[in-house]
Formats: sequence, C-alpha cells, structure tokens
Amino acid sequence: MLAVLIWAGVAVWNTIKPLPAGTRVTSLIARLGESQLEVIDDSAGARIVLARELAVIDRAAQMIVLDQAPLAREAGQHLLIRKRQRPTIKIVVLADPLPEIYGGTPSHYLDSLERAGIIVARTRLGRLRDPLPWYSALWRMSIGWWSDAYDETAPQAGLRAALRRSNFKADRRQILVADDAAGGWVGVVPAGAGLAVAISGGVARDIAASELKIAGWSTGDDRLPAAPPPASLGVGSIDARFLTEGAIRGALVDAISTAVEGDEIRLATPALSDRSLVTATLHAVARGAHVRLLLDTDLLPNRTVADELLREAAAGIEVRWVPAGAMSSSLAIVRHRQELWVNLGAADFTRLSLGDLNLSAAVDFRLQDRAAAAHEFMDAFEARWSAGKKHAPQTAADGWGYWRYRLLQAAAAAAY
Repeated sequence: MLAVLIWAGVAVWNTIKPLPAGTRVTSLIARLGESQLEVIDDSAGARIVLARELAVIDRAAQMIVLDQAPLAREAGQHLLIRKRQRPTIKIVVLADPLPEIYGGTPSHYLDSLERAGIIVARTRLGRLRDPLPWYSALWRMSIGWWSDAYDETAPQAGLRAALRRSNFKADRRQILVADDAAGGWVGVVPAGAGLAVAISGGVARDIAASELKIAGWSTGDDRLPAAPPPASLGVGSIDARFLTEGAIRGALVDAISTAVEGDEIRLATPALSDRSLVTATLHAVARGAHVRLLLDTDLLPNRTVADELLREAAAGIEVRWVPAGAMSSSLAIVRHRQELWVNLGAADFTRLSLGDLNLSAAVDFRLQDRAAAAHEFMDAFEARWSAGKKHAPQTAADGWGYWRYRLLQAAAAAAY
C-alpha cells in the first residue's frame, strides 16, 4: 500500500508540477518591417533552409544558440569553424537525449563540439511534466535512477534506452538564433525544416532568452552567456510573437475561434489530435468558415480525426494527404478579410507538442494579405495542397477507431 501511494504521489506531482524557466513563453509583440521577415520554402529539397542557417552561423560575432535534433553535420562543422575564427564567441548547442539509433545526434558530434570550447547543454527533459504519468512514475522510481541517456553511447540502443523512449519526452524546438555582427539579432524557426522563417529584431532576442534559460537548468556551466536585453516594440506593419509549448495551443485556438463566415482556415501539420484544436475547428466551420486540412498519411490518429471532421462538418472541410515524412513543420493560416494570421513551427498539433509536455516552439504573425510575406505563406501552403492526394490509403471511419482514439486521449496516451 505504501508503494502504491508513493507511485501515485510521484505520478500526480509530475503531472502538475511547475514548469521550468524558459517554457510556455508568450513573448511581447514585436513590430517587423517587411525586410525583417524572410519566408524560406525548401519544398523542393534543395536544402535552402540549411544554407540560410549556415549563413547566420558564419556571420555571428558574439553569440550563437542552436537547438536542433538531430544536429546537421554541416551546421556542426560551421560552428567549429566559427569558433576557431573567433575564439571569444559564445556558442551554445542544446542537445536532445534521443539516441543516434532512433534518429538523434551522434554522440561524437557533441564530443567534438565540447572539445572545441562550445557549450553543449544536454537537455534534462525529466524537468518537464510527464505525458504518461502512470508509466513515468515507475520509471522515475526504478530504472531512471540508473539510466542517463547521455552516458549510453553504444551503437545499438539497449533495454534502458527503449524503456526511456516510452516516456515520450523530446526537445522539438528546432531553433537557431545569433547576433548579426551589426548590433542586431536573427533567428531561424524552425531550423532544418522544409518551410521556415528568418526573423530579425526583437523576436530573435526573445528566442535567445528562452533557449538560454533551458540551457541554464540543463547544465551548470558557468560559461553560459547572458541573454540579450529585450528590444523595443519596433516599427513596421507585421506583428510577430515567439510562442512555446502550451502557449502555441492557446494562440491556435484563439485565432481559429475568431474565424466566421467568409474566413478561411488552412492547417498543414504532420499530426493532428489535440482536442482543443479539433473542437475549435468544428465550431469555426459551424460559424461558416471554410477549412483546408493537410495531413501525413501514416501518422495516427490522423485518419480518425479527419474522418471525425468530415463526418461532423463535411460541407466546410477539405482534407488532403501527403506521403509519410513529407512535412517537417506545421503551418496554420487564418484569413480574415484583408488580414492574415500565420503560425509556423516544428511542433505538430498533438497533446505532446501543445500540452506543456515536450519542448516545442513556433512563431506567429499578423499581417496584411497584400504583404509579400503573406503571399509567400499562402503560396507555400497552396503548393503543398496541390501536391496532396484527396484520399488516404486507408480509412479509419469505423466506430472502434474513433473510440480507441478518444479512450487513448482520456488515458493520456502520449502518441494521441
């Protein structure tokens, strides 16, 4: 009985405990000029986003903060070169504990960065809340005491690594931010993705501040640089914010909830299952808004959610499908009269990414539909929509598929 009480206490605490510094961030609105927002569309696979990242690294003079999993080999090489060129530059790399065999950064990459004087902050994801509290409580009370992901460098993942993976914890932020050697800052979000933005100005400073707080509680390294001072509101016609974790869900729900008759909602994401978003989308359709939804064919429970939406609001929703792995970032657009609200990030639209359970990040923008960036966002969505298929390979229309999804949601099954 005592063991059960301790297990229940650990499970409850790690569901409601305070979030660590730098998480669930909603930055102040910053005003951007059109020249301060660059939309980078790499749908053709030409590695344009990576090239922009490398340019940011090569130009930095004071600080570079990179949070990317897995770390691109070219990015690591350019970090080493920049450190040799400017020994006084502060470079911070945040590393996800995912083993290489599961798609994480090879440990020898991180070791080579550390030997060169680069600060590698191995993210301590145990500070976050647990997606599966009933399982993670047992993990924390037993194997977790003798298991450190960063100490396991074998080419094959062992039992401890496999059991740790069942905690469903990850750093999904995909961010690069650095100074521009001219007194300003620039950020690339999401780093390494097929569709990204490069942002100059105050938002980039907010990104750096959040990332450095996470690095602070992940490592005791006293070499960590101070966060750049916050910037003023700025001047321009585009409103921009930096959002992380649960703040992304709040922004998405708020924007979709404003859609009425004549408005358009476009959602492109690898996975959609968050009930708040599903409900907000159905209510928007009931008010007369039109929805286009682009999803990955293989990721569950996409088919179940798509079937639910089509069943409940077939006249107002169109769904198309892209091949597995074709989308590495999520894009949401709400068009209201002559104004666009846009949200872009590496986070998918699931409880894991939006429920303060994993590290995730996005940026949102409010801009006039005549702005160049607005056209680029719309063109990026339309290109992906045109390439999508109208029918999924399989259907999940049966009642058991729907109730299985809802039961797993209620049971806090992380994949849902």
